Amino acid sequence: MKTMKKVAVLTMAVLLIGGANAIAQNGRNYSKQGNGYNRSEVCQQIPDLTEDQQTKIKALRVDHMKEMNTLRNQTNELRAKKQTLMSTDNADMKEINSVIDQMTTLQNKRMKTSAKHRQEIRNELNDEQKVYFDSRRMHGNRGGKGMRQGHRSGRGNQGAGYGRGVNANCQYPVNN
Repeated sequence: MKTMKKVAVLTMAVLLIGGANAIAQNGRNYSKQGNGYNRSEVCQQIPDLTEDQQTKIKALRVDHMKEMNTLRNQTNELRAKKQTLMSTDNADMKEINSVIDQMTTLQNKRMKTSAKHRQEIRNELNDEQKVYFDSRRMHGNRGGKGMRQGHRSGRGNQGAGYGRGVNANCQYPVNN
């Protein structure tokens, strides 16, 4: 009987490790196979960007990323604080609600910052480029499966997995 329990526990451990490995290897896949989005394709969709446009867009993108990282870090700190508050005995709902309000304020600020950034980029484009820019969503086509399909699992951007992809010279901004 002890042998049967050992075999069952060992089998369960192998299944759990195998499942975790499969999930970990899924990762962020910005290719046609994953979620229909390839950043290098988006860059190629804006025709005839001048050197000046690319330089300005790059500067706007860097500033935007700095601001978004700050807001994202603040949100992550509040998320940890909320978790701590919620896991205590006799949780103070007034304080929990206050943290939630702060989190929604930061989310509001992130959305407004992204909208402003998009308009700043748009202002650098000519009419033809604007048509191409406006025809593409900032986060690509996710097949209508929701904002956080696959790679984020509803946990926010935690800063990992964002790279330049195939076209490292592309200056096209991607909001986070």
